[in-house]
Amino acid sequence: MPRAPRGHAEGTLDAKGRAAVPTKFRPMFEGHDNLVLWEPQHQPYLLLTSDEYFDEIVEREFANVEKTDRADFIREVYSHMDDIELDNASRFIIHEKHNEKAGFRRSEKLFFIANKVYIEIWALETWKTRQAAKRREHALLDYTPDPVSRGIEQAALPPQEQDKPHE
Repeated sequence: MPRAPRGHAEGTLDAKGRAAVPTKFRPMFEGHDNLVLWEPQHQPYLLLTSDEYFDEIVEREFANVEKTDRADFIREVYSHMDDIELDNASRFIIHEKHNEKAGFRRSEKLFFIANKVYIEIWALETWKTRQAAKRREHALLDYTPDPVSRGIEQAALPPQEQDKPHE
């Protein structure tokens, strides 16, 4: 059995509002006639998947929704998705409402991330900004004194220098 595609690739949203599934990710949709493009709530990307996997997501989440909220849940999910078809070049149209939500502009670079059964589609600049923020966040965490390391540093100091405020 072939391994499901994973990883990332770059592409472009062309002047006609089309994007192409990157070549290395095309096998994940072989045998699937219907695909879904979905706007996950509160996320800055779009999700491309088969209709079968999308239905699994909806069914799984539906089971966790209170009975009184189920109609709203279904309305919310289906109002933020479109069935799409790939043309012979594996291109698909991203409708303007999705472009606005994800911050895509025509002729802009896109960033695709595949995770076996779906692809996240990001505006490349949004992805880069997010990654830079994550690196800054992690850099701040890296500068937080590690109590174990601090103990080793203290033990290495002469006795008169130990337990002085760390500068």
